[in-house]
Amino acid sequence: TTEPLATIMATTRMNSAWSGKRSSVYVRGKGWRTAPKPTPKRPLAPRPKLAEEPSVSYLASFDCGSFAIPHPQKQEKGGEDAHFYHGKQGWLAMGVCDGVSGWASEGVDPATYARELSEHGELAARNPAIFGEEPWSILDYAHSRAESLGSSTFTITNLISEEEGKSGGSGKKAVARLKWANVGDSGVKVFRYGSVVSASAVQEHYFNCPRQLGNPKKVRECDTPDAAEEDEVALRRGDVVVLATDGVFDNVFDKEISELVNKHKKRSAGEIAEAIARRASTNSRNRKYESPFAKEAYALEKKEGGGGAVLTLGGGGLSLNGIFSDLGLVKEENPYIGGKLDDITCVVAVVK
Repeated sequence: TTEPLATIMATTRMNSAWSGKRSSVYVRGKGWRTAPKPTPKRPLAPRPKLAEEPSVSYLASFDCGSFAIPHPQKQEKGGEDAHFYHGKQGWLAMGVCDGVSGWASEGVDPATYARELSEHGELAARNPAIFGEEPWSILDYAHSRAESLGSSTFTITNLISEEEGKSGGSGKKAVARLKWANVGDSGVKVFRYGSVVSASAVQEHYFNCPRQLGNPKKVRECDTPDAAEEDEVALRRGDVVVLATDGVFDNVFDKEISELVNKHKKRSAGEIAEAIARRASTNSRNRKYESPFAKEAYALEKKEGGGGAVLTLGGGGLSLNGIFSDLGLVKEENPYIGGKLDDITCVVAVVK
């Protein structure tokens, strides 16, 4: 593309993605519609020189590292997740993408679109003078530049170091802010003293079908950056930020992650990320492990009133498994027991 970055950033942010030219929105009960046209452009700002510094793993205020384990059947191509992190003194941007595997059945490599999003996201992250502190701007730019067929979840986080106490919400202990923009079921969680103090929400159209970005020119039904959930939280020294794809969160409970964080708290962020990713990989291959994904699937099935062998009484669906369990004849078992094989990507930042 030949359009300069400054021209892109000069466009007023609308209720559509990146000037609206390549976006569509879902109107409840009416389906997908073209997004509103943008307002006239503002005067162009000077285009700053693009940064070319290599990514760093240790920053003055944040220690950052990552670890990825591809799906066992996708190791040769490196899996279908993608991620990046880049920072300078007192500032760090991180991102994870998870290509939607359903595209493989149509002959499309799910990794291609995810990698494009990640590459363009990292380019934007290297230029905070243009994109500022808002993760949404990075997500929106990456979406506007990814042209391949496919779709992907996308989570962007920005960590900004500040004078102690300035962030608010934590008194004089606050030393930084975490901002995020999230589309889909990847996400970010903040661990402090063994507990999750803040987390992004899972975004799904329905169970196991996450919200997902795609190129509206090629994908009729896809989400746009306007679907992103945005939030921020004040950070303290010692906080551990875990950014990961669903291959981690579907296989490891928060309590397990917290235990790993505490166990490795004297190690680097990269080592913490590796420990979490390896635990997720181990759990994913355990057929007897009742994973977070298995528990959610079973809870949803019971809520909807069925599953397994179903006996119809009075027009309603009742599980024989559940009936016998209620009578005390058998122990009710989760038919979805076991880990969930998936690509696993974990990026960790520790506030110093």
